[in-house]
Amino acid sequence: MAELGDRLKTARAARGLSQSELARRSGISRQALGAIESGVYAPGVSVAIALARELGATVESLFGSGGPEHIQAALPGPPLPGSAAHRARVVLGRVGGRVIAVPQAPAAFGLAPSGGIIERISGRRAEVEAFLSPGEIDSTVLVAGCDPAVSILGDWLARKRSAARIVAIRCSSRRALEALAERRAHAAGVHLRDAKSGEYNLAAARGALGRRPAMLVNFARWELGLATAAANPLGIRDFADLARRRVRLVNREAGSGARHALDDAIGALGLKGGAITGYGREVAGHLEVAADIAAGNADVGVTIRVAADAYGLGFIPIREERYDLAIPEQESGLEPVRAMLEALSSAAFAREVAELCAYDTRDMGKIVARIS
Repeated sequence: MAELGDRLKTARAARGLSQSELARRSGISRQALGAIESGVYAPGVSVAIALARELGATVESLFGSGGPEHIQAALPGPPLPGSAAHRARVVLGRVGGRVIAVPQAPAAFGLAPSGGIIERISGRRAEVEAFLSPGEIDSTVLVAGCDPAVSILGDWLARKRSAARIVAIRCSSRRALEALAERRAHAAGVHLRDAKSGEYNLAAARGALGRRPAMLVNFARWELGLATAAANPLGIRDFADLARRRVRLVNREAGSGARHALDDAIGALGLKGGAITGYGREVAGHLEVAADIAAGNADVGVTIRVAADAYGLGFIPIREERYDLAIPEQESGLEPVRAMLEALSSAAFAREVAELCAYDTRDMGKIVARIS
């Protein structure tokens, strides 16, 4: 702690600032700054960022430990196989007081940034060589779900120099709710329609969270439909055409909103999955569905319009869906989660998402339901 205080004091002196002036610019008291410089007090994320900004430095250069730190983290999901565990890349965030290490794919058209690398695993625990400081881990919001637009949210916060950092855990709506219930994520993106009421997301979130207080915050409404090859050469019109022999489907995994919509539709038509070519071929996300069709591996799949547009595919709209973020009340008070909610309440951000994704963002940021 004393070494960190010395770094801060040296940086302040190099800028020719007194303690009182730096404290005033950073929005803290002179006494608090003195305590930080003497090594008595460790600054929180927002204070560290404010001090670094005023000194023209990075948080890491002022308050970093100077080298990789090894930390204990909880692993979500089933244990990783031995061959995949060592040196596996992970993203790091703190949920419910625990550091969560989420394994990530090593590449997806480019190397993904990582929060650390697994060194050793023991059951559901891992020792991770962390590239992030404790403050950076605490400022990370883990958002589970299938919406590709979460990257736009992360970019928006970075451009606004927010203390919050968004990391997407790509998974189905059902798995996102499971991650939330098991305290492995701060927020879960959901688009699951209740067959009885026609209501979106409330029943599914209630079923996953039980009595745990939470809220549903709208992200957007989007069009779900059938993506086809460009110009739709097979003349696909609706779900009934999936039973045609020449039509090859690419499917989503059970628990996803797209799979839920598909199974409801073919069930209403009296069709069985086994009668559809490609029903057992599953991919992990909306963009993956579109990529598979664009590559010629399939002719049709259930996805959202933005994914079809991204790959220049045909698109047959089936229905409009509401995509919400389920956020436990316990997590909603955290500073980085509040920063995310402020971004969702921004009219400018809503316009940006609407333009880039063709989403209906009129209700973005509104609390559409509470679970208590």
